[in-house]
Amino acid sequence: MANPPIPQKIPHVRTFHGKTFEDNYEWMRDKDSADTRQHLHAENEYAKQRTQHLGPLQQAVFDEVKARVKETNMSLPVRSRDYWYFSRTHEGKSYGSMCRVKVASPYDWTPPTIDPETPEEGEETFLDVNKEAEGHEFFALGAASVTLDGTRLAYSVDTSGDERYTLRIRAPRHRS
Repeated sequence: MANPPIPQKIPHVRTFHGKTFEDNYEWMRDKDSADTRQHLHAENEYAKQRTQHLGPLQQAVFDEVKARVKETNMSLPVRSRDYWYFSRTHEGKSYGSMCRVKVASPYDWTPPTIDPETPEEGEETFLDVNKEAEGHEFFALGAASVTLDGTRLAYSVDTSGDERYTLRIRAPRHRS
């Protein structure tokens, strides 16, 4: 079995608030550096080699979890002002959709009975996360919130994996 890759130590000194620190691995902060990428590739290959024997177990666990998850599903509706809000997941899709239906009347607090397989009459998909993720190698939805009057949607996305989210604001798209 091969030995793990050992990163090169290059001393780098920094001072913060009067305290001095030496960081031998500062060079790894440069994600685009050929040296950083080469080291990460070597670490990934080493990990793959060390865990190769776990492949059948990994597949068995994945298959068992997938068999227990209902891919086409939805959350319970939650009322906010004039709408019932809920999310849907669809078989074969990586992400869900955020949906809503208008309340029947201002005094009706009985949630609608919504079929996970069929859109409700008047249902709006105001954020299809699968469409948002199209064209991105990485995609993560952060927070999402609709204004109280229901006319604007604020949501944040990370398309690089660095956990730095970009805030987007738009009118909800009325699709069903």
